[in-house]
Amino acid sequence: MKAFQAVTDAIAAEGLDHLFAVMGDANQDLIVDLGERHGATFVHAHHESSAVGMADGYARFSGKPGLASVTQGPGYTNATTSLVAARLHRTPLMLLAGHASLRDPYNPQGMVDQQALARLTTEATVRLESVHNVDYCLGEAFRQIKVRKGPFILNLPQDVQQTEIPDLGWTYRPMYAPHTLQPPRTQDVEEAVRLLASARRPTILCGLGARNSGAESEVRRLAERLGAPVGVSILAAGFCADHPLYLGVSGGLGSRLTVETLAESDVMVVVGASLNEWTTDFGKILANGKKVIQIDDRPDAFGWFARVAVGMTADAGTAVAALADRLAETVDARRPDPGLVQKLQDDRKPTTLQYDDGDATDPRRAVRHLEDALPKDDRILVLDGGHAAMVCVKILTVPRAENWAVGWDFGAVGQGLALAIGACFARPGQRVTHTTGDASFMMNVADFHTAVRHKLPLTVIVFNDNAVGQEKHDLVHKKLNASYADMPEPDFAKLAEGFGAKGFTVRKPDDLGEIDRALAVENGPVLVDVRINGDVELAASWEIAKHLS
Repeated sequence: MKAFQAVTDAIAAEGLDHLFAVMGDANQDLIVDLGERHGATFVHAHHESSAVGMADGYARFSGKPGLASVTQGPGYTNATTSLVAARLHRTPLMLLAGHASLRDPYNPQGMVDQQALARLTTEATVRLESVHNVDYCLGEAFRQIKVRKGPFILNLPQDVQQTEIPDLGWTYRPMYAPHTLQPPRTQDVEEAVRLLASARRPTILCGLGARNSGAESEVRRLAERLGAPVGVSILAAGFCADHPLYLGVSGGLGSRLTVETLAESDVMVVVGASLNEWTTDFGKILANGKKVIQIDDRPDAFGWFARVAVGMTADAGTAVAALADRLAETVDARRPDPGLVQKLQDDRKPTTLQYDDGDATDPRRAVRHLEDALPKDDRILVLDGGHAAMVCVKILTVPRAENWAVGWDFGAVGQGLALAIGACFARPGQRVTHTTGDASFMMNVADFHTAVRHKLPLTVIVFNDNAVGQEKHDLVHKKLNASYADMPEPDFAKLAEGFGAKGFTVRKPDDLGEIDRALAVENGPVLVDVRINGDVELAASWEIAKHLS
């Protein structure tokens, strides 16, 4: 048995059965062995960044670790942006990275120190230095992935890959302890319960940590005990969406009611959210001298953005369950505030906007049409883009957090298409809707053909203003020549048809029925080119831009 076969044996034993990759000289044996000996599904991407993004999307929507592979040198550097995005999302993902042979220090593809770059991008990597540390490398990799700390890069030099394992009877044995959920300290639970028992307007804010922990039932139980509303960060949209006091997304891209309700509370339980400036609407929800009870499984998550009254280093579900149990012993369940219930009912009523279509379609009108046309109970959404994505966040909803993803973890547009393709493989038979902007779609348009090649149930809605929209709005505010942000694009419907997909075009509001026609397609990829009025700007857009600069 050769070293690369030991690696593939371990991967198969751990149940990683979908490989997203771009083949090169330093990873081709790995790819073929996983497919031929272990029956893994191989998805050949057109770009390494997309391959890692697909594995990221697969992991987010399947709940299982993702697996990607790239070759040495440029193949590896191409994957960097998606690796950082996966790290920020804490996606459990293994990257099998081909690496220049250790015996050839002058190999030009070895110019990049892949270990150093791996530490910068993911802070989690090992290099297979010899066949004698195969078990160590595999143990480090799966230890990282199993605790959902983010991606792990396994650098595999070509010459070591081809070296025979000295132990003829070698078999893979897991070299890590099972992941155990971390409970909160008793004194932290008692202090938090004391604060909540005396709270007049308690609220709950949930983020990615709560979503990844699967803590919905525990959070709902706590909310019902407290009579408290539940807000979420953008990354956790849809979390507890069926709770009567679900507030939706907090921050500048959330509703005014969400921000006001969280700001007016006197005690806020923060579950797996970092309280960064975007979620807090630049500090607005931290006003009022409120007490913050923060729950996070990362010891370094506390005190960055707000002083916390109680910091609980623990698994989200375990800690929230402990709070709910102890409160049940301490206080009677509270009724929700009638005034808040009425405000939520009023906020959920349809509103009439004054649309500005110009020579195209107001993006808010188009997104509202999409929100009304998508199936309510089983929609799967992946959002990408700049200003168009902001509009989508403000309007589009999902019934469950596991049906939602945004491609902005690293603040990079162009990541969403790969996430959506990965989601299609994670949820076979279910249609995935991907909303994006024209510039972001063009960044990785080649891999739209990957969706076509695999006949994936993917619907892509491109909100097309023939510009980098957010930047164009910024230039207007700065009184600079906004034409520098113009970027004339091709006819996306024809492009889709050229790839072998179905294409539709919306030029005016009267054409919005084309979205309905696209959503009625049952098989294969579909693309809708929605020509939007790029002059329409959200109120939050410039405020966000000012904070970024």
